[in-house]
Amino acid sequence: MGVNKILVWLKENCLTLALIFGLISSLVLVAVKIQASLGYHPDISGSEGSTIAPIQLLTADRDIYLDPESAPFRLTQYTPLYFVIVAFCCKLVNWSAVDVHYIYLASRFLSNIFSLLAVSVIGLLVFNITKKKIAGFLSALFLYQILSSWFLTISRPDSLLVLLISFYLWAAYLALKDRANDNWWFLVIFISVSAFFVKQSGAILSITPGLFWILNRQWKTLAKLTLFGFAVFGLYLLILPVNNVALFFTNIIGGVANSASWNWFYDWTLQHWLLQFAPLLVANALVSAYIIYRKSSPFYLFLTLASFMFLVFSTMAAFKIGAGVGYYQDYLMVSVLQITLFICETYNKPLFNNVFLKAGLSLYLLVAFFYCPLFVHMKYKAGNYMNFEGIYIEERDVANYLYSEKKLQDGDWVYVCPGENFRGYFLNQFLVKNILIPFPDLVFLADKNGTFRYDKFKSMAVNKQIKYVIANKGTKPVNIFDFDFGQSLRYSSTIGSFDIYEANN
Repeated sequence: MGVNKILVWLKENCLTLALIFGLISSLVLVAVKIQASLGYHPDISGSEGSTIAPIQLLTADRDIYLDPESAPFRLTQYTPLYFVIVAFCCKLVNWSAVDVHYIYLASRFLSNIFSLLAVSVIGLLVFNITKKKIAGFLSALFLYQILSSWFLTISRPDSLLVLLISFYLWAAYLALKDRANDNWWFLVIFISVSAFFVKQSGAILSITPGLFWILNRQWKTLAKLTLFGFAVFGLYLLILPVNNVALFFTNIIGGVANSASWNWFYDWTLQHWLLQFAPLLVANALVSAYIIYRKSSPFYLFLTLASFMFLVFSTMAAFKIGAGVGYYQDYLMVSVLQITLFICETYNKPLFNNVFLKAGLSLYLLVAFFYCPLFVHMKYKAGNYMNFEGIYIEERDVANYLYSEKKLQDGDWVYVCPGENFRGYFLNQFLVKNILIPFPDLVFLADKNGTFRYDKFKSMAVNKQIKYVIANKGTKPVNIFDFDFGQSLRYSSTIGSFDIYEANN
């Protein structure tokens, strides 16, 4: 085969080659994620403990929204729908709250399933609209790679959120395809409200169609769908384990009221987004401008509005300390769908038949399909330098000692001194019913920003109401408030690499 024939073949099959490589790459990525999910690393996605604890509590039929200024000083950051689903599955197989590793497995497994379903729905939507299998496959594979490399879709509510976003986009397509029938909009709003009860950022899903109706002067639709949305919102408050509406809002608002930081935004978002995925951002901007100029179909205009709203909302949220590039996952899904549909449109075919553009797209996809699994693998590899299974067993032994030998009861509060390299992390799960300040990072920021007051913690220490304090062996007990425990504690025993101190009554 001559050079010219090879070049012609590559020209005609470059997207097919990208598809084949993408399938292989995605299978490798699935294997990497399964291996990580089965392991004992306590936090493979960022603040995973704040997801695991509410699942444990619901599994044990305990309230998850309490007064954050009183013992156990617990903040439940997110709305409960994801926790409810995972806890329900755990109950089905009789996994209890103390089966910590199994709780991790359940959350990680369901998150992986939700993510795979989400990209599959987007791929099917692309195929349904364009009738092009290769476009459906490539869009799904690309989304899966990027969402996986951002980590926040593993063992976190974000995984269920992206699934709801995929259904939301399909429902919006059906609503705008059959404009004489408003029934599909009811499904859009139901999904939107459901998304809020998965994670607060899901609120943007309700705002976008509302703004779309305002721009199109659809006042009747706006009024009746707004009322329907409030009705669904009220229903969720009634059926979900909110337990106290005031405390529910105190947790989900105060729990994410971290201070904003430009340095944090740059370190955790800007450099990752701009350096790695700038072509997508540029393409979305150009396509959006073209769609607005041509006054394209209502669905294209909806996607353009949604991508803009999601981008602005995500950027605002990304300045929050604790946020990351994963906050752009909803924008990513909308923009990939918009760009893919635009490329596949019949009237754009002459433009995108250009050999250089076709080759450039294929090359970009090949680079993404190579980079994302490698990035995920290296990140997980870097995090597995410790014997986390041994740490898990040791911290389980400490918890068993307190329950069996010390007869730990409800109301006996245990404080675990924060340690380096996840030391003490599993103790927060094993002692979930008794742990005082299970999420020290959240409480530290809430105290620093004045979101909540923690005078009661100091009062409990002074009055010797903290039953046990666990510190790393050979170190003085400390706490995140820099408050001196003084004479309120006495050394009790040592289990493994932990010293246990008891209230000096």
